[in-house]
Amino acid sequence: MAQLDVVRRRISLSDDEFETLRLVHNAEPVAAEARQALVDAGIVDADGDIAPLVLDLVRTVSEPMIECAVEIAGPQGATNALLAVREETVWYSDPWPDGGATVYSQDELPQILWILARLVGLRRREVPRVATPFTVPLRAIDAVVQTMALSEDAWEPTRIVATAQLERFFGAELADQDRTMLMATLSFLEATARVTLVWGPDIATDARGLVLWDCGPGGYWVREQPAEPLRAEDITPDTVAHFQPVTGGEAWKLLAGLLPSSADLRAVLDRVPTP
Repeated sequence: MAQLDVVRRRISLSDDEFETLRLVHNAEPVAAEARQALVDAGIVDADGDIAPLVLDLVRTVSEPMIECAVEIAGPQGATNALLAVREETVWYSDPWPDGGATVYSQDELPQILWILARLVGLRRREVPRVATPFTVPLRAIDAVVQTMALSEDAWEPTRIVATAQLERFFGAELADQDRTMLMATLSFLEATARVTLVWGPDIATDARGLVLWDCGPGGYWVREQPAEPLRAEDITPDTVAHFQPVTGGEAWKLLAGLLPSSADLRAVLDRVPTP
């Protein structure tokens, strides 16, 4: 059931409830039962007016100036968090791996980097002394990680099989150093994060992204190549993934580097035709 917490500026909604809100906002037809559920929750009044805090959420998510997707995979399953910016307001979701209703929280623009760091679970980490960059086939590593993230029961068994049978999954042509580092990172892998931040219609110029592995005591690893955002057409059977170890502080700077500058935002506005 939808819930509204004005004091802490947060709203709990299912996907169906959010869609109903969107329809109400756009003055489109809405099922009477769905509308009444929102009225009972205090989110829409009897006249169909949306509560101010909720209206701000709907407007921000529907027409964001900046939008960010944070995809996390870990032993408890996968989550997809959303962050949207409109003027000086930030709304973000912080979902649980097992699904259910989504809690949307409102914050202010200066907090955006702290929010991103929290959503990816960033911690203070150092680079282990033995850590060195490594390169592996992209399709193979993505297939293994996606299989690990299918469910809570798949993470550990897939990791064990992949590390025990590296040649089967990644081929015999891996360099010895790459094989050693790949085995080490997979053995310690606790979570993967893909962060994609968009502020305009052209993904080539109006978006930046980051893929980060959290290997616990094995440190953080960032996939430097191929660069994000990565499209399906950019991937070939020969595409390789290059991973670089980074500290927690360096990962923070990489997250900060995703944010658009004033020049980035102005460039988008300059391309918008004047009515």
